Amino acid sequence: MLNSKSVKKILLMAVGALFLFGASWGLAAPQTINCVSAWPKTAFETSNLLLFIEKVQKEADQKYPGELKMVFKGGPDVIHTNEQVEALRTGLIDLVLSAPSYYVSIMPEGDLMSLTEMKPWEEKAAGVFDYLNELHVKKVNAHYLGRPGTGVIFQLFLNKPIKTVADLNGMKVRVSPTNVPFMKAVGASPVQMPPSDVYTAMERGVVDGYILPAHTIRDFGLVKPSKYLVFPGAYQPCHSLLVNQNVWTKLPKHLQELLSKQADEMTRVAFGNIEKKISEEYASFKKEGMTFIELPPAEAEKYKKIARDAMYEVVSKKAPAESEKLLKMITKKK
Repeated sequence: MLNSKSVKKILLMAVGALFLFGASWGLAAPQTINCVSAWPKTAFETSNLLLFIEKVQKEADQKYPGELKMVFKGGPDVIHTNEQVEALRTGLIDLVLSAPSYYVSIMPEGDLMSLTEMKPWEEKAAGVFDYLNELHVKKVNAHYLGRPGTGVIFQLFLNKPIKTVADLNGMKVRVSPTNVPFMKAVGASPVQMPPSDVYTAMERGVVDGYILPAHTIRDFGLVKPSKYLVFPGAYQPCHSLLVNQNVWTKLPKHLQELLSKQADEMTRVAFGNIEKKISEEYASFKKEGMTFIELPPAEAEKYKKIARDAMYEVVSKKAPAESEKLLKMITKKK
């Protein structure tokens, strides 16, 4: 039979064990969110995601220590750009910064966001955000956190001048898949190749020009062979910040709210950064001898209408009901 001294010793040991191990039993492991970007770590686009991760982690550590761990895994070096959203859908990764054009096979109507006439916060107020989230949950198994970019437009760079849309007839223009129907509609011959190959193609006369966002061309050494920059542009290369739906639903409400708030804040910062960068690039282009071509108003409207109609015709065949609704929502009422 145990004496009082032994009982006391056992009780003290039990209390000690609870003190040492009980807290760990009661504490859940932090929710880890593994993140990837469709662009390399050094790209301007990925800098927005890295800023988002940094700010989310900082706020989570301050308000909810030990509950959330944000991990940047990499870019295309980890998972190929065109495979990332499928990896998100199946739960291989938890969060991705991508672009609708990279997952058109899953959600073709997302490409229409290139035609938006609104800023992301205007889209949220108009119900576009909620509709996009509904579509992503249904088709991508993802929660739509927002559109943290870009606020820029795909623009046409040429080595010869034009005065009208008709002048593009017969020209050879390097494009991404998104711009193929558009260039065909204006009578040009679209040529698909990586941006890294455009410089040589321009020098050898393989193409007469190319379409890229203005802030990217310096990275590919394309300022020198680009003699003319045409205004207006067409299509906005939109981004999507997505979280796997299963991961999202498991997060407590306060962490969901934290992620949503930081995504909204990051979007405004990203738009401010890109506007500044584009303004600086335009000024540099002029100093380096590039000529800016402003199409006459009637021609400019014609250019934009052809681009809009070409994209809608392609996308609406794949997702008619969703395309019709989305286009109406992202078009500002005159």
